Amino acid sequence: MEFTDLHPDTSTYLGQAAYLQLSVFEMLSTLSAAMDDLSFSPGVAEAAAIALRKHTSLTDEIRRREEDPATSMAQPKESVRRLREETDGGSLEQRVLSVYVTAGLLDDLFLGLASSLPSDISKRVTAILAEDNRRDVLRQYLQSRIQLAPEISSMLALWGRRLVGDTLLLAHTIVPNENGATEERVEPVFTELIAAHTRRMDSLGLTA
Repeated sequence: MEFTDLHPDTSTYLGQAAYLQLSVFEMLSTLSAAMDDLSFSPGVAEAAAIALRKHTSLTDEIRRREEDPATSMAQPKESVRRLREETDGGSLEQRVLSVYVTAGLLDDLFLGLASSLPSDISKRVTAILAEDNRRDVLRQYLQSRIQLAPEISSMLALWGRRLVGDTLLLAHTIVPNENGATEERVEPVFTELIAAHTRRMDSLGLTA
């Protein structure tokens, strides 16, 4: 089974995707405010602005269907907020890695699921989500911190393993379970997500 076989409910999907981008905006805005290094904080703020723009575009799609964005986003609110609480690290480096990993995995999931929406909506949503999110600044920040303090690498690698586990638990609740989408059949989808996650961790020199 591939992403194109999953066929999520359009209203549910749009509410989940819109709330995710709102949550990413909130997390990136908080990170930007917490950074003293002006080499990175403006870039993180720019990434936050892009997430907000994506959120706005997705809520426009919800309104296009004559539905209420607040109502649509109410369903995923609790589970996404719970993930944020569970992955809120103690150090700034952990918090940056949290956004890098969790948002990266969920972005990949929603972009993949967009391919199985009705064709007209699929094209528009794919274009929204495929826009460069400018989150490479998070990778660059983490690389700079690891270069300055190589001893944090093992801690961050361990933190990253926890992050991927918690995020995949949420992802399993997002993937539709209709049309014979059993856990075994959707495994290739999650294998694809984990492969992309591994590449992100490799770019940091960390073991996934």
